[in-house]
Amino acid sequence: MKAIHTTAIIFAAASTVATADVVDMKFTGTGAGQNVRIQIGNNNAFNVFAGELKHEIANATGVDQYLNGEHRTFCADVNEHVTGNFSQYQTEELENIPLTSSNYTPMTSTQANAIRALYSQSNNTLMAGGLSNAFSAAMQITIWEIVNDFDGSANSINLNDGLVTFTATNSGALDAGVLAQVESFKTQIMTGLNLGQSGPDKVIGLANAGAQDQLVAVPTPGALSLLASAGLIAVRRRRTA
Repeated sequence: MKAIHTTAIIFAAASTVATADVVDMKFTGTGAGQNVRIQIGNNNAFNVFAGELKHEIANATGVDQYLNGEHRTFCADVNEHVTGNFSQYQTEELENIPLTSSNYTPMTSTQANAIRALYSQSNNTLMAGGLSNAFSAAMQITIWEIVNDFDGSANSINLNDGLVTFTATNSGALDAGVLAQVESFKTQIMTGLNLGQSGPDKVIGLANAGAQDQLVAVPTPGALSLLASAGLIAVRRRRTA
């Protein structure tokens, strides 16, 4: 299943006001991925699903109209939970998430750019869909690592050290395929950052202070043009100041 599907077409102006828009979104199920065990700081470790999350978005308007429909998302906020009822989310730049009721500190620009670099390197795969369980689990784990531990160095993406650590659900080693994919993502992130591939057009945040914030892949400008000409999705121009 493709990551984004909608039949609306809208061509937005190249520059609009840099304020958050509001959409309605609800969780509808899980996609590719696997359960892992995570420990956050000194808290007790717990098992959690790491992978694609299925969400339905409705009532998006203006430049966000292309978001209406079903999406495969990844979580940017390990401290909250998804909601199965439609709730209002703000479309946000990554530097404004995670947004939580407990005043959790949003990610730094360094962390946000690392996620943008990750999506820049992986966006074609994400948009095509049909991800493997290992790819999706590694993608989610890498995002959690970035949001919680990344300081700009490759060594800070370490599944055995830092604020968040990961094992298999039985506290043993993670699946070898997941570990290999995380290492690949680490290389992609550092390569992307060095090449300046951290533009905002690959991923946006969906934020709710009382529910789990999500990341949504955004089609590249070329893909948007092709899909829009075929009548498949809306064209979104990212907001600029």
